[in-house]
Amino acid sequence: MAKQTPGPGAPAGGRPPAAPAVSAVRRRRLVDYPRSGRTGVRRWIPSFKHVATTVLLGLGLLFLGVGVVYAITPIPSHANATATKQSNIWQWSDGSEIVRTGSTNRQNVPLSTVPKPVQQAFLAAENRSFYTDSGISLTGTLRGLAKSVTSGGSSLQGGSTITQQYVKNLYLTQEQTLSRKFKEAVIAIKMDRTESKDDILEGYLNTVYFGRGAYGIQAAAQAYYGVDASQLTVEQGAYLAALVNAPSAYDVKNTTARGRANAIARWNYVLDGMVKSKWLTAEQRAAMVFPEPLDPQTQPGLEGMNGYLVETAKQYLLENNIVDEQLLAAGGYTIKTTFDKAKTQAMYDTVQNSLADNLDPEARAKDVGVRVGGASVEVGTGKIVAIYGGPNYVKQYVNSATRRDVQVGSTFKPYVLASGLREGAQKGKKRVPVTPQTRYDGDDDVVITYPNGKPVMEGGKPWQPGNEDGRDYGMVTLSRAMDVSANTVYAQLGVDVGTDRVVEDAVRAGLPENTPGLNTNPAVSLGTASPSALDMAGSYATFAGQGTRVDAYSVEQLTRNGNEIGLPDHDKKSAYSEDEANSVNEVLQSVVQTGTGARARALGRPAAGKTGTTDENKSAWFVGYTPQLSTAIGMFRQNPTTNEFESMNGTAGLARVDGGNLPTRMWTDYMKAALAGEPVVDFEVPADNSNDNRVPETTAPPATTAPPTTAPPTTTAPPETSGPPTSGPPTSAPPTGSTGGSNGGSTGGSTGGSSGGSTGGSTGGSNGGSSGGSGGNAGSSGGSTPTGPPPPTNRIVVPPPPTE
Repeated sequence: MAKQTPGPGAPAGGRPPAAPAVSAVRRRRLVDYPRSGRTGVRRWIPSFKHVATTVLLGLGLLFLGVGVVYAITPIPSHANATATKQSNIWQWSDGSEIVRTGSTNRQNVPLSTVPKPVQQAFLAAENRSFYTDSGISLTGTLRGLAKSVTSGGSSLQGGSTITQQYVKNLYLTQEQTLSRKFKEAVIAIKMDRTESKDDILEGYLNTVYFGRGAYGIQAAAQAYYGVDASQLTVEQGAYLAALVNAPSAYDVKNTTARGRANAIARWNYVLDGMVKSKWLTAEQRAAMVFPEPLDPQTQPGLEGMNGYLVETAKQYLLENNIVDEQLLAAGGYTIKTTFDKAKTQAMYDTVQNSLADNLDPEARAKDVGVRVGGASVEVGTGKIVAIYGGPNYVKQYVNSATRRDVQVGSTFKPYVLASGLREGAQKGKKRVPVTPQTRYDGDDDVVITYPNGKPVMEGGKPWQPGNEDGRDYGMVTLSRAMDVSANTVYAQLGVDVGTDRVVEDAVRAGLPENTPGLNTNPAVSLGTASPSALDMAGSYATFAGQGTRVDAYSVEQLTRNGNEIGLPDHDKKSAYSEDEANSVNEVLQSVVQTGTGARARALGRPAAGKTGTTDENKSAWFVGYTPQLSTAIGMFRQNPTTNEFESMNGTAGLARVDGGNLPTRMWTDYMKAALAGEPVVDFEVPADNSNDNRVPETTAPPATTAPPTTAPPTTTAPPETSGPPTSGPPTSAPPTGSTGGSNGGSTGGSTGGSSGGSTGGSTGGSNGGSSGGSGGNAGSSGGSTPTGPPPPTNRIVVPPPPTE
């Protein structure tokens, strides 16, 4: 037989090779991950089995860990030292003592002596499921953790049951940490299993803090209503229950009108909760009236200005979550403040002397209820060196230096200018530069318009905010408009820049984001917001510091039992460029030299500032600074019975009190004393006085200022108001107008100069005569062509003070 030839690719010899033997069975992995039999990205996608196994394993480990912690965490055998009666020592910046506070008031009472409806009020306020829960609220705790995450984790938020709060008060510290919260929950569960609910509620009511140094419901009943706990009414009990949430903030005798409203809202919440839980009927609830508490009995040593100093430093500690209010009340702290003894005394003496010299409440009804708030902040450091909160803390508990319910009027305009310099203005479809020499229409009754030409509407009509006394200024520079406080100019500038940007830049300077009234309504540019005197002094210090912001603070050092406690860093932040801030400084120096703040020239050194007066002259301000010190003085009148703000027309025997008179005089007298012996320092000048290229012209979309959902306020807006430019920032046409300025000289004559003078007549200056000719009081009328200020120079020359 013929021999066959192997086919192509066949091995020699004609027999195909045997299949290779598998050397060993492939081993199966305990966890098939990355997944075999998959390629590419699919190898890394876990299967349902993987996920389920991982979750179950994690839960098993979690429960094991919780079980171990639960087993090894006993209920402490001794209460903590919170109730130890110690004093807090408050010190001046030099370490000398201001006052000692911190005595603890406590008297335990059995639960049976507390009326049942009062007990239920606390359950309605804090823990409605108290008698059915296991000692903790899982949903409340998770909600608190979520709030902590969203707030940046600086502190652990609420979510505690009454049992948890009792555990914290009795055994643990008040620190807001995750570990303390977890330990609190474990002990609460154990306590719930070993003690009766009534025993826990009794312990809670005897340890919770109510403010006014009162621990426990018996001390609180005495402090707020002068009765024993057994005599409390449902209404009174509901208010005490409301206090637990925020004792200082909800003390209606020691807070602002806004704080009072919040406290009453919390009281209503408690009573409504009692109705929902069927502890009250709707008819009983409807008949209830808020129970006014007694005035607080202040501790010895808080008389005069001391109480305001302590309250300001305490507020700083609490707002920054440095220490818990209950632990602070327990005492043992040494608080070294930033308050300078000499400067604080100088501010106190200045305000008290001014009020004594100018007010006569017995002879003039318009002098009743006048209050002043003042604050002074060191530029570059943020140290609060002085405040004036009132004449005597034991008689006027509300701190006028820190209250945020008094509108600031035209002292807000520098923020609008700074925002314009930083952001530019929207003109049609273009974003154009803004400089202090940009011109706007300063006439009265000009309609404010959006960049698209449509009018801003108020009450169904175009908004015409109007200038004080109806004055017309013609086309004026932003600098000159600041001098005379032309509202029409700054109302229009705010809309052109975008009030959202104006608000953002005011916050950038240092105003708190939650400032009442600080919103995007077009009227915000005219000062409808209500920052405190301390807020204003601190934020103006940003301009004085050439755009560098350092948040104001009042506590320099904090120790407890010899151990130092950490405080927030005082970092410097760039809020504005040096050129932007220096431009604002230059404009505000002109206000002092030739504008409504001319009385501050008596300081005799370079100074910058702005006056402010609100609707119906209900408040008047001067906020100003040197390169070393920023100070705000706010003056207002409040009805002692209704707490409503009232007009200061006729106060101090003046036709009206505005920012340019009494507040500026107080500011000047204080600054003279505070800066005595300090070197005279000049302000830096902008690198380019023309500021032509600060914001490049663009074709960006219009600013986001949209027609307000509500009309710009009329009854609360400052009176110094006016209208928009009829065109974009105009060219160099000279300003024209028909009225003079704001501060008058003393006698009449034929011609008034740019700063008034001894004679006034048919041509009024920026400070027209107060009598004679046609120059009226406060420069309300003047000649047809007022003289504008000279071009800015590289150095402000301090002229002699104006004649009053």
